[in-house]
Amino acid sequence: MLKKAVSLCAVFFLFFTALGYGAEYNFGDESSKTLSTKAWSAFQTKDYDAVTAYADKCVSLFSKKALEQQASLTDFAPADEANNYWALNDVGACLFVKGKALKEQGKNDEAKKVFQSILDNYGYAQCWDPQGWFWKVADASKDELLGMESGVDFGNMKSETLVSKAWEALVAGRYDQVNAYVDKTLQMYDKKAKEMQSSLQDFPTKEKAFDYWALNDVGTILFIKAKSLQAQGKNEEAKKVYNKIMKDYTYAQSWDPQGWFWKVADSAQDQILIMEAGIDFGDYTSETLTVKAWQALGSGDYDASILYAKKCVQLYKKLADEQQSKLDGYLPKEKAFDAWALNDVGTCYFIMGDAYMGKNDAPKALESYKILVDKYFYAQCWDTKGWFWKPAVAARGKINKIASERGLIY
Repeated sequence: MLKKAVSLCAVFFLFFTALGYGAEYNFGDESSKTLSTKAWSAFQTKDYDAVTAYADKCVSLFSKKALEQQASLTDFAPADEANNYWALNDVGACLFVKGKALKEQGKNDEAKKVFQSILDNYGYAQCWDPQGWFWKVADASKDELLGMESGVDFGNMKSETLVSKAWEALVAGRYDQVNAYVDKTLQMYDKKAKEMQSSLQDFPTKEKAFDYWALNDVGTILFIKAKSLQAQGKNEEAKKVYNKIMKDYTYAQSWDPQGWFWKVADSAQDQILIMEAGIDFGDYTSETLTVKAWQALGSGDYDASILYAKKCVQLYKKLADEQQSKLDGYLPKEKAFDAWALNDVGTCYFIMGDAYMGKNDAPKALESYKILVDKYFYAQCWDTKGWFWKPAVAARGKINKIASERGLIY
């Protein structure tokens, strides 16, 4: 009798082993939820054979019910009803994790078949994320297929991850991948970004800027898309994206690893200027912008000169104001370069005045000179011949001359 029992156990062992499910797999209560949970847990520990065992068991037991639930739907069930479609959700999730396991083993052709079967048969499956929401299994399957075909990897799908990967793809010239990261970001975070935009009437402070993460990341990734289009020579398409940023994501800010936020809409406007007027702000330092403003003024390109000068003022006005407020006289020559922002902003107002005069716009010229005299009086401009001169003093003389010659009261 004992021999017969042992023999019978051996038969059952061989039977389950032949199915691919060794004795080490414990299917628990064999509910779809249990099998799905076990499949995910096995995936986390990289026990890919176990993933397949649990997934296949779930499919064998519940695929009929899952297909019935799929056939009863014409769209995704709302969140408060999603659990009613438990078989569909768990079968879809088990197939998804099986596809992921096959992919990680380098069995891409088999993985593609599994992901495609989800799209073909279980399109409305949803999987619960412990962080508090359902995600669409078919959409994730499309992402996996796209990743295998184009080399795109969405990582943890957080907006900051997608932005980082989009920057990397842009630098590497992988423009198709840029588009994939952009589309995924918009799909997942555009609604939240627009909610954040509508809640603002001005840029949030640096301390609060990270609270608007979706707005910042959507604005930034659209900027990356536009840069990608520029790199491909598609300037008109790029302009449309830049204009969309300025219209719909006005208060988006992008974090620079060097320690500050930059305003995405302002940079979008700059890129349009670069394309339309041949403007190039270079490295955006106050010195570079001032030099370019002088050069454009000297060549008679007054519009470009004004744009360079205004960009310098826009970026460095705050620091120039601080430096001016700390002075009660002109700095000596050996210390004058310490007030670099004040010097360059003051000089740029002087350049703007001259450029407006070149355009025969005396009122705006007077306005520029007056701002220089009233707010940046201690600015000094370095002459390449070896000395500093005082822009405000020169501007005061020009104000008097213009007013006298044109009978203007200012």
